[in-house]
Amino acid sequence: MRIQVIALALLLASPSLHVARAQQSDSAEPIARVTLDPPRVVVGQRTTLRVEVLAPNYMTAPPELPGFQLRNAVTRQLQSTNINEQRDGATYAGVRFEFAIYPQEPGSYAIADQGIRVRYAAEPPATREGTIPLPRIEFQAFIPDAAVELRPFLAANRLTIEQTVQRSSDQLKGGDAVTRTVTIRAEGTPAMLLPPVTFPAIEGLAVYPAQPSLHDKTVGRSDVMSASRVDSATYMLEKPGNYVLPAIDVHWWNSGENKIEAAHLDAVPLQVAANPDVASAVSASPTRWNRNGMVDVLAEHWLLALVAAAVLTLLGWFGPRLMRHIALRHRQRRDSWLQSESYFFERLLHAARSGDARTAYFALLKWLQRFEPAAPLHTVEWLMAAARDPVLDREIDALQTTLFAPRRAATDWSPHQLVQRIGAARRTLQRHSTRSELIHALPRQLNPIGGGIAPSQRRRPPAR
Repeated sequence: MRIQVIALALLLASPSLHVARAQQSDSAEPIARVTLDPPRVVVGQRTTLRVEVLAPNYMTAPPELPGFQLRNAVTRQLQSTNINEQRDGATYAGVRFEFAIYPQEPGSYAIADQGIRVRYAAEPPATREGTIPLPRIEFQAFIPDAAVELRPFLAANRLTIEQTVQRSSDQLKGGDAVTRTVTIRAEGTPAMLLPPVTFPAIEGLAVYPAQPSLHDKTVGRSDVMSASRVDSATYMLEKPGNYVLPAIDVHWWNSGENKIEAAHLDAVPLQVAANPDVASAVSASPTRWNRNGMVDVLAEHWLLALVAAAVLTLLGWFGPRLMRHIALRHRQRRDSWLQSESYFFERLLHAARSGDARTAYFALLKWLQRFEPAAPLHTVEWLMAAARDPVLDREIDALQTTLFAPRRAATDWSPHQLVQRIGAARRTLQRHSTRSELIHALPRQLNPIGGGIAPSQRRRPPAR
């Protein structure tokens, strides 16, 4: 009897245990922790960003992290480690990521508005997907007071510099070459922060710098960065004499001992003797040298010379014909312009602005002969009827009165108003007016001869 009671109790309790486990699984969410160590670092030195991503049970895919790239800083991803822990009775599994950040300038740096996307087994085999927002985190970069005069500022745990000099011959003479190679090696800073080596120009030597070579590598499990930069230049010895390739000094901040140190390379003396072969070549006849040089160039670039000769031949054959064709096209375009409506309208505007009533009126008549909307009448009456502009009517009446009244009246027409109203009428008629409306517009009688004479009694001026 007692055994049956216990079994019944377990049977009743098992659903509640299953529900409690399901609720615990539903309440578990992925988490992310972010730290920076140290929060204040010397420019060029490393601060380590650690990001821990944990999810309930296990992750079904690697988490998707942002690049953590910052302006004026170099970011490199370091090693990653699997981690797990217990939280509120639930098992969490995840990954710890580490990033090395090397600030290049002093100031405040912040990592913000970033998120990590994770996929994990909420209730195996069911999976869930979500994005974990990362908290804002900041760090400071500074230059020590004792090193503010360093230009450029370079911080490292260790730095060395060395050089090699390669000569084209043991006894240097004019025309030989010397290659100087400088290698800087440092620990605790990336290669892109190492300063470039400059090779100054020297009178009598032609210098040809090569592209620098930069390399980074990680030493051991401690992720200590080792960097190297190689700069080189080749000097062509153009003239005999004694020369000195200058010494090179690199001043840097020793982060381990907090002091300025200097890496030094000695100067390189060069003794260049005269080269008889070069001297004889220089003393040779300039005409002969130019002729030989031209032959060498043609022999080396014969295909280009052949193409150039073909082009010159074609230009000589077709050039005159092409020029005649261009001149003919130009004359045709000029003649077409001189007969166009636009040309005669510009002449009308110029004549009206001059204030000469006679020149302006006859320029108006010539323009109307080429104004297409005025066809087939091409008269001033048509323009006044089609424009329906009282101001334009008044100006044309005044212009005609000035020219054709029996007794000369005082000139009261306005060149400015006439130009403005004719321009507005031209634009309106070209865009909106229909030809049928313009043809049947009633003409108006112009040339008033007096205030007491009705418009119907006015006569058409002989000028038309």
